[in-house]
Amino acid sequence: MENDTFKLKRFLIILVLLNLIIALSASNIKYEKIHYRDIILFAEAKDTLAASQFIIQLDEDIQSFQKTVGSYLDTPVKIVVAADSKVYDNWTQKHSAIMEHSSGFYNRRNKTIFLKNPKYLKNVSNIRKLLLHEYIHHFVGCYWKNPPLWFNEGMAVYFSGDMGIDRELNFAKNYILGNSRQLKQMKKRYPKNMIEWESFYAKSGLAVKYLYSKKRSSFYKFWDITGTSKDFESAFLNSFFMTTRTFSDQFESYSKTHFRIEILMASTGLLWGVLPLILIVGVVRKKIKNKKTVESWENNIDIVLDEIITEDQETEHEEK
Repeated sequence: MENDTFKLKRFLIILVLLNLIIALSASNIKYEKIHYRDIILFAEAKDTLAASQFIIQLDEDIQSFQKTVGSYLDTPVKIVVAADSKVYDNWTQKHSAIMEHSSGFYNRRNKTIFLKNPKYLKNVSNIRKLLLHEYIHHFVGCYWKNPPLWFNEGMAVYFSGDMGIDRELNFAKNYILGNSRQLKQMKKRYPKNMIEWESFYAKSGLAVKYLYSKKRSSFYKFWDITGTSKDFESAFLNSFFMTTRTFSDQFESYSKTHFRIEILMASTGLLWGVLPLILIVGVVRKKIKNKKTVESWENNIDIVLDEIITEDQETEHEEK
């Protein structure tokens, strides 16, 4: 018994030491800071050239997004690029499983986007879309304390341009298979089952698309109210003249009729014949975009750095 106790103590001590070593090694990573407009980026020196490329792109996307929704936020967002895959994995360990399978996530407490190092991403062309997706979480989070999860994710999916036909078809497939929840069941938590994750994102994006395309004036009014009210439910009611629960029922009825063709395709098996073709075309397009993205980075690094240096010099001059 004493021998077992000793072994347990030794195991715990070793475990504590290993965690300490990991923490110390992570803390020894030196990050360089790049500040451009309302974006503050931290990355290792060896990664700043590549990282600086998408700062300019993200700033352009932020301005375009804010103009689209008719609301402007000047709260800076921080971006930290992981030194390697192990560092990123350590960041996600204490979060939900859905983050462990991600390439980036937003932490609302410190208003920071944590990004997997681009060198370890299979599809580098998605970085721009990924960063805008996470920024929109920052945008929504700065306005509301506890917005429904479907709205938060729906805003990010739809306005980052991640709501394609393949996602709608996937939603139709999951809808008929019974892997789709109602919006009122999607307010606080992600699905535990990985099979339901894609349907969750798709339905969230489609719900926000519905609000923006079918109720445009109310959508703009909703963001106007954010300046005077921090209560999401109250602002939603005063803008769309219904509660989020009523909207959940309304959108469910809309889905049954609007996606009838997609559901029919899924139920007859036609979707299964079309989907492989869509996937093949998608893979080819992604490879072409990846190649173009890398070439663009190599060609534009000097231009990007010049803009950042100019911005920093102007900031220093203003401070003086």
